[in-house]
Amino acid sequence: MEEQTGFDMIANLESTGALRKGHFKLSSGRHSDSYIQCSQLLRDPGMAVEAGRAIASREKDIDLVFCPALGAIVIGFTVALALDTEMVFAERVGEEMVLRRGFEIPSGSRVLLVEDVVTTGGSIMELARIVEEAGAVVAGLSCIVDRSGGLDIPYTVTSLIRLDVASWSPEECPMCEADIPVDAPGSRFSAW
Repeated sequence: MEEQTGFDMIANLESTGALRKGHFKLSSGRHSDSYIQCSQLLRDPGMAVEAGRAIASREKDIDLVFCPALGAIVIGFTVALALDTEMVFAERVGEEMVLRRGFEIPSGSRVLLVEDVVTTGGSIMELARIVEEAGAVVAGLSCIVDRSGGLDIPYTVTSLIRLDVASWSPEECPMCEADIPVDAPGSRFSAW
């Protein structure tokens, strides 16, 4: 993964309270002692637009921006705004990401996949599958935060910041072993 420069992400994550410490269940199902809540960063429209511009500045020849709902819709929109192109998003129905709301991915189009935080790459790879099934091309993957530790995937990936943050399966989690209560702030596991 290639990290972007020119946008001080660590300062922005800290100043907005987007970087949290504790015991968290991530959207991937893994546990971690750190959680990045990009919605705290993106609730400031100026910062959201700046982050979108920073991501878009490295992209070329993009026909469509594609992101997963819900967490990446704002950053997907601001990237599309900076690229002056359309944006669509996929939603999880049951266990599968699908296009709804009349969205389509034109065959032959060059599609940029945009995510807020990448940990396992599961959601973004689901989007890649949708793009390829539509006969389009994955032009790249971009995210605000890469906490994956380096994914082995067949696409170019850029991030605004790369954080080395430990994560564990629930069975291996030292905080679970210590009976520390777990918080599940991500949309997939949240009680909201």
